[in-house]
Amino acid sequence: MKLVIEGMDGVGKSTVAKKVAAFYHLKYVDGLLKTYFTDKGFSEAELAVLVRGIESFYDHEDSLVRTWIMGFANIFNLLNYDDVVIDRHCLTTFFYNGDDRSRRLYTIMQELSGKPDLIIILAGSPKERRRRIQQRNADDRDLQQPEKLADGNRQFVAAAEELAVPYQVVETDGQDEEQVFQAVCKVIDAWRYGKEG
Repeated sequence: MKLVIEGMDGVGKSTVAKKVAAFYHLKYVDGLLKTYFTDKGFSEAELAVLVRGIESFYDHEDSLVRTWIMGFANIFNLLNYDDVVIDRHCLTTFFYNGDDRSRRLYTIMQELSGKPDLIIILAGSPKERRRRIQQRNADDRDLQQPEKLADGNRQFVAAAEELAVPYQVVETDGQDEEQVFQAVCKVIDAWRYGKEG
């Protein structure tokens, strides 16, 4: 089973992905390959260098370069793991990098790695996400980046439709961490039952 947890910053992706991985006995991996390199014994200092290198491309002017750099982890995670929960994947890459020039790369990446079995998009309002980010870390740089606080729920769904990936949306506003986790488990169980039943 290859699951992906997606959504805008502050919806609880990492928290939910880790809980889902533990509950269903799946491997949790992040979208930047930090998990892979941690498993290979890289130190925190070495990981920091890798992450800085990847993040240095976030604002690169060429969407093709950004898509390949960020998309490599998407390909790697689908090819390298069988039973996995991936924290951020193709929809996040598409949200920040997808445009007319780079669209064809997403098809190429899917041809190389296949598609996740199910993507769960966690949705939340900008106001609630800002509150959660501030609660998590008042100095979080995401609070200074307007595009990270925008209402991107519709764009994530539109990306899922355009990329023709199986997805479900789970609303997080007005729900605590456990309620969101339970809602996600219901979606996963319904998908598994439909697949097996």
